[in-house]
Amino acid sequence: MVVGDSPKGWLADAFASLLEEKYGRGRVPGVRTISADISAANDGQKISHGHVHHILTGEADNLTDRTRSLLARFFGRPATVFLQPDQSGEPEEDLVQVLAARLATFDSAQMSAIEEAVRLVSTSRARTK
Repeated sequence: MVVGDSPKGWLADAFASLLEEKYGRGRVPGVRTISADISAANDGQKISHGHVHHILTGEADNLTDRTRSLLARFFGRPATVFLQPDQSGEPEEDLVQVLAARLATFDSAQMSAIEEAVRLVSTSRARTK
């Protein structure tokens, strides 16, 4: 998935790109159909066609966890696809320190579970590239 720097923003670009992947270039239906398809893929849980429109036009620049989860299931992608990418590429120093302090309190079973989760995510990402 290639996401450009359009004036609409990263989320609109990512969403439009995923829709083209799913439906085919030039075959993306209207927002009402997209909304209905999202609902069908999520056992009836909906994202309104108005919200779909706002995402596509760039009026929505972030998503709730619920919306992110529904879209992830619809597109068959991890929910992290709908998180704004870090522009710097560098983690915030305070966040790293907080995480390190928290990890220091975990026992070996908890650390093993975290290592396994990281391995699973890394393997999944490698397959989608």
